[in-house]
Amino acid sequence: MAGEGLFFAGTVLKNNRDLIKEDVVREELAIKKEQLELQKQDAANKRKDARSKGQKANLQDYSLDGINPLFVPDFQSNVGGYQDFANNNAMSIFDGDTGLRNEQSAQERDLSALSNNYISLSSDITSLDSLVNNNKGGQLKLAENGDYLYKYNMSMIQEATDGGMSMSEALELYPIDAQSMINKTEWEDPTKALFDADDSNDNRKVVSNDGEYNYTEIEPQKKADTQVFITNSLKVNSQGFHNDTNYKRLYDTKLLTLEGNEMTAKEAFFLESYIDPETGQVGGITGSDSLLEMLDPESERFDKDISNAYAEYLGKKISEEGYENKGRKQGGKFVGETSAEKKEREDEEAQIEYNNDKYKIISSSKTGDSHKTGYQTHYDNSDLKVMLDDKNIEGAISFADIMNGGSPEAVAFIEAATNGREGATDADVVIRGVTLDGNGKPVVLVKYLGSGNQVFVPYSILADRIPESSGKNVKNLVNYKQPEKKTTAAEF
Repeated sequence: MAGEGLFFAGTVLKNNRDLIKEDVVREELAIKKEQLELQKQDAANKRKDARSKGQKANLQDYSLDGINPLFVPDFQSNVGGYQDFANNNAMSIFDGDTGLRNEQSAQERDLSALSNNYISLSSDITSLDSLVNNNKGGQLKLAENGDYLYKYNMSMIQEATDGGMSMSEALELYPIDAQSMINKTEWEDPTKALFDADDSNDNRKVVSNDGEYNYTEIEPQKKADTQVFITNSLKVNSQGFHNDTNYKRLYDTKLLTLEGNEMTAKEAFFLESYIDPETGQVGGITGSDSLLEMLDPESERFDKDISNAYAEYLGKKISEEGYENKGRKQGGKFVGETSAEKKEREDEEAQIEYNNDKYKIISSSKTGDSHKTGYQTHYDNSDLKVMLDDKNIEGAISFADIMNGGSPEAVAFIEAATNGREGATDADVVIRGVTLDGNGKPVVLVKYLGSGNQVFVPYSILADRIPESSGKNVKNLVNYKQPEKKTTAAEF
């Protein structure tokens, strides 16, 4: 039994040692567990701290500098909405919510665009105010109440937004940008009024009848005079610019259609009419910028003679277009020849007789320039001129109208007329007489009032200054036309 007790005691001792080991393991496990708990708590505290920081949203700053008070409430409201969104979603955005982060970025872009728009409109308002305050608001639009439209629209925007309308809707209804506030006059081709006037009954003549109705046409001389006026207006003057900016616009931008193809008139000129000085080739030239520069008065390659040829070409083209739908028209009922028609017929017959007589004289005469004008005419022939010195008729001419304006005599005239008048483009003159040039066209001899210099200009320039009282001879002379040559059978 004693042996059995010793065995039991050994067993107990061994068990005790196992228990101690277990306790050590338990303690180690407890310590490790406690360490893990501390690590978890520490990580949680760090996350909590990070989240605490994340609650403060990363916001962009938006300034009110340069924004008119009219837009400030709406802009502040939009900024406030953006800030509320960012603050309310700060932790989720911090934790990486892509959708919310993209939404915040989108709101920031919208606010930047809105700020730029309001600053731009505010700048426009400042500019418009400046015009008004400096008495330069004459070109600004007015509202029905007589106030400037931009001021009226600003008040309407305020009223609309106070009533709940969004600023964007109000701005669409009541625009205030500077460009919308300026009166814009639609440009109208100045030649349209000329053709319409020529098409009036006053400028039409009866040319035939069918036994029931008369038929009228625009007088050929009226058409010719209008074409000359248009052509002269298209020409660049001696100072290198057009006297009328409306005709400059036609000169630069007129479009023509050739064989179904639309192109600029300048391109059409080179394609159809330009004469190559080296080869003599007429037209057929396309895509040449260097040639186009010869029509540009601001280019170093500008050529006045070629420019004048272009003006002649374009004047003819414009006239053909203008009269295209203004041909023969049915007039009043045919009632036989009236006294007025009889007088007109007799005048026409007298003019034809005059034309035949003067053509014989012209055919056997030479032109000259005894008055030192730089232009050859028949003024030296008493049968081909009408002197008007005793009428004391005065008028004004543009230097661009001077015949052969590049001649030394014409240059001397211009120098005398611009003496003490730097930049002048015209001159007051006295009309001395009317004659025909070498082409049978009527021209007027004028003398500058400030000197003895003389030049010729087209009759059409001063036609309104030469009254009917000047005599029938003037009327016949300026209406001269070379008789049409009739071909006989022997000439075939």
